[in-house]
Amino acid sequence: MLNVDYSYCQSEQKMRVERFLNEWYNEKDTITTKTSGSTGEPKEITLKKSSMVLSAQRTLDHFNITPGSTAFLCLSPETIGGKMMIVRAIKGKLHLFVDDNSAMPRIPDNIIIDLCAMVPLQLMTILKKNPKQLDTIRINLIGGGPISTAAIDLLKTYGHTAYHTFGMTETISHIALRAIGQITEPYFTVLPYVNINVKDDKLIIDDLLLESGPIVTNDFIVKIDNSHFEWKGRADFVILSGGKKFYAEEIESKIQDFIPIPFFITAVEDDHLGQRVVLCLESETPISYRKEQFSTYLPIHQIPKEVIHINSFVRSQSGKIDRISTLALTINCVAEKIL
Repeated sequence: MLNVDYSYCQSEQKMRVERFLNEWYNEKDTITTKTSGSTGEPKEITLKKSSMVLSAQRTLDHFNITPGSTAFLCLSPETIGGKMMIVRAIKGKLHLFVDDNSAMPRIPDNIIIDLCAMVPLQLMTILKKNPKQLDTIRINLIGGGPISTAAIDLLKTYGHTAYHTFGMTETISHIALRAIGQITEPYFTVLPYVNINVKDDKLIIDDLLLESGPIVTNDFIVKIDNSHFEWKGRADFVILSGGKKFYAEEIESKIQDFIPIPFFITAVEDDHLGQRVVLCLESETPISYRKEQFSTYLPIHQIPKEVIHINSFVRSQSGKIDRISTLALTINCVAEKIL
């Protein structure tokens, strides 16, 4: 059985872990989970336990994680990221330390953590509040969204290297990685047995290990070669303005070091441009911006035309901003022009 240490977590997180373990060890050969819901309604998806084991073993092999090593869970077991950390611990015969799914994980300071997984919010919170905590982590997998250049620069400053992961619920886990921090790679590198192709600029994944067949994603990429690609953004968030195509996430990555509070980029209909770029801020207090403040970071056509203040964003269970639900809140919000 799995060797679990619950001393760092509250009872609710322990119950989530044990609920997943009960499901894992039952007579069924599949697990039912949900997609993240960051681009629409979460959808139920059924995954084979045998495929989850193969995916877990691929990660263990890639990072040379051997039996008796330590793993740290600070994600919800109700997400695919949390589930796969537990499966890796089971398959790899690892000692699993469980913490709560909070923005500031309490990483043990008296042991080496061989394998950990976080979302970008957790990484950035640690870097700002107590970066020394990362000293005990050997392999840190950061997934669930883009990573700011500020986080990468802080990792470099403190001499750490982590790994930005690319994957989704449908692929069970990450299918590509790129080093960030002290060693920073410009492109994602696919894992063994993963083939990538592009159609209409969208990524198609064919994982031969899991025999899942081609998965057509909604992710725009630039394919560098058969093993490397650059991620541009989600098709769901493409902005067509003045005859030009912009990627919301790409704009966000350029300005996220400039805007100190949660935000995202979206678009609204425009009679002349088709769509105009808009900045949504999570703030109870209005904040004014001027175009020249963005000009250092963005070309003129990508600078937001207005800003919308929203008291509190809607977030998914995994902590991602639910843009669609959040935008529904803007009906009663007033947009302020950026002059």
